[in-house]
Amino acid sequence: MNAFERWRSRPMQVRVLDRCDECGELKEDVQKRVNYRPNITAVCCAKCFAEMTGDWSGCAARQEPTMT
Repeated sequence: MNAFERWRSRPMQVRVLDRCDECGELKEDVQKRVNYRPNITAVCCAKCFAEMTGDWSGCAARQEPTMT
């Protein structure tokens, strides 16, 4: 097999990158994500979605303390 045939029969690797609607970067983990509290639906990467919903995680722990 000559070099040209080896080149044409080499294994191909394909990566699909999508654009995150929030940060605008091309990433592999961009998908539609849904959070129900608060109600957020976005097509973005995991990092941006965590930033969007991070303020609401553990909101019960940030409630005003009750007076006893």
